[in-house]
Amino acid sequence: MPRAWIRFTDAHPWLSSAIAVAGLATISLSIAHIVGSAEKHGQGEVIETIGIISWSKDLVDHANSLRSIYHQFFPSEVRYLVSELYSNIALYLVVPFLLLLELLFPCKTTQPLISRGFLQDMIWFVAIAPAKIFILFPIAALLRMLFNEYLPFLMIEDAAAWPLYVQVIAAVFVSEFLAWFNHFVRHKIKALWLFHAVHHSQKELNVFTDDRAHVIDLLILSLLAYIPFFIFQVPNVYAVTIVGMYTAIHNRFIHANIKINLGWLGWLFVSPQFHRVHHSALVEHHDKNFGRTLSFFDYIFGTAYNSRKVYPETGIDDTTFPDEQKLRIRQLPGNWLKQTIYPFIQLFRRRLHLLRLNPFEKIRSLRPKQTNNARPRVEPLSEVYQEDEL
Repeated sequence: MPRAWIRFTDAHPWLSSAIAVAGLATISLSIAHIVGSAEKHGQGEVIETIGIISWSKDLVDHANSLRSIYHQFFPSEVRYLVSELYSNIALYLVVPFLLLLELLFPCKTTQPLISRGFLQDMIWFVAIAPAKIFILFPIAALLRMLFNEYLPFLMIEDAAAWPLYVQVIAAVFVSEFLAWFNHFVRHKIKALWLFHAVHHSQKELNVFTDDRAHVIDLLILSLLAYIPFFIFQVPNVYAVTIVGMYTAIHNRFIHANIKINLGWLGWLFVSPQFHRVHHSALVEHHDKNFGRTLSFFDYIFGTAYNSRKVYPETGIDDTTFPDEQKLRIRQLPGNWLKQTIYPFIQLFRRRLHLLRLNPFEKIRSLRPKQTNNARPRVEPLSEVYQEDEL
């Protein structure tokens, strides 16, 4: 973008926040309408969107006929996979809008829209979809069964009589706190951090960086995510799906290369600036800004960084991580595999390292390093394994 435009937007930060909020609100309401209409008419979201755009009943009927043939020839597992990859209407609405915001209000002006980091995260997006379907979905069903069997006393009986929107708000509020706590723990426990570090490794934050998540990290994240919806008896999958879509939209927004702090709304909701500090490569930003959608838990528990104007470089301090920045495009699929097995290699190295220590050194090595404020900090992986001589 022209330097004059960059100077203008820097001088008027409210403009980017206003455009982002208005655009995302419009997209979210449109998706809610599309999903609601699709459920009411018993047809897919893509077909419903076709109907809304074209106003053609014949075109919708033809699309429904093709959908019936598609359902006859392909098993449900394949359809779920295709739906996760290609039928997510939020993807087609949100990603172009966020790319427009990246073009108009870039945070890192030297980063191209389609960077190597973007392409690597696109591979993560495609690769992680089967894991979400064949691992995370069954885990959610298993958690529901275990909750009904062993934790029914946590269920709030009166919640069934509450209005649906009250149930959803209560469930989201509790879910956000559990997500904050879960995120905090994944930074503090070294073994969990190794898997979460894959997500933090991105030096070029973009709209697909949220998909750069190790399947083990996703499993740990999902353990507590569904429980609030069980507790408050959110009655149908539709409500959870809507909330899930909004969460997914927000996650793409806060990982984008956008210079936005949301103004006064940033005290309540996580902004791209707030989350960029969380991804920062600088030591002073470690253990800060754990919020997923809501930011006020960080302000309550003292983990919020005190400036909302800094936009640091991102990434992890570990030269052993298989970074994609110096690779050719054709090498990125193979690099995805290296990034996937990276945590296991580091765990193996750490195991060998511990075996060489005497009992007193083992105890000392397991203690987290302390900062001046007596809170454990996130250690760069190069420090965690600096004594390795493999």
